[in-house]
Amino acid sequence: MFYKRFLRGSALGNSYLGVVLAVFAFGTYMVPLKAWPKFSSWAYLSCVALGLAVGELIISLATGTLCFLPVGILCGFLWVIAGAFCFWAVKVEDLTGAGVRSMGMSILASFLSGVIVFSETTLLYFSIPAILLLLLGLKMLAPPQGRILKNWRSLLAGAIFGLFLIPYKFTEIPLLEFMSSFTLGIFMAAELLVVILSIKRRSPFEYRVAPSIASVFMGFLWVIGQHGCFWAIDTKGALGYAVGYPLTQLNLLVNLLWGVVVFHEYPTKLERIRLSIATTIILGGAALLAVSKM
Repeated sequence: MFYKRFLRGSALGNSYLGVVLAVFAFGTYMVPLKAWPKFSSWAYLSCVALGLAVGELIISLATGTLCFLPVGILCGFLWVIAGAFCFWAVKVEDLTGAGVRSMGMSILASFLSGVIVFSETTLLYFSIPAILLLLLGLKMLAPPQGRILKNWRSLLAGAIFGLFLIPYKFTEIPLLEFMSSFTLGIFMAAELLVVILSIKRRSPFEYRVAPSIASVFMGFLWVIGQHGCFWAIDTKGALGYAVGYPLTQLNLLVNLLWGVVVFHEYPTKLERIRLSIATTIILGGAALLAVSKM
């Protein structure tokens, strides 16, 4: 099988390959929201859900792993709930701050659950400073937070994003079988949510052709990234949940690169200096986190 031959390398190599794929895909798949700012976030979610469902369906049919597993459906629904809270946070809080706070909470939740819940071994004198550096770098990218309770939506979204794969980690389900159910759960939950919101607002969301097609293709890209994420956190791999999942959250740096190079964000010299310092701190934390598993 091509899929297995593709992963013939060492556990360490497969884990880092997964991190790279996840970082690039997760840092890129929201580009349509930047390219077409008037395109509704909920229409975008609907199109991405369609793309990832079709993309994974093709993989499932090709590998004979199409199935309906409740744990996969559950994780899919949790992913959509986290995404909904994240979108809500963007509307109520602020765009950059909501994303950064959500990511910081996701990193913290996944690290703690890996160490405490799954008893994964890591050199704490490397990993704890690494997590602190990652959080510090993220904090530098966010605007002033104000009262912590004001930002509960983004924090809750991050917590769910950091924990939603725990049910999968407790099972012995093969990755490909889980992914077919997981993406089905996302598709069902996302389309149901969009229908409910359309009924509430008494009009359907507008699906313009160009951003809709681009978002469907971003769903295909997301599938690649999610497979990479699972390779990174694989129990039989080299990184595990405590280290592998936080490393996949470096997708923020790819997202920032898109923003700076393509969309000309952070235009002033002072903003770019601050961005460079924050990026250096985040990369330093990522390096320490990787070292903690050697």
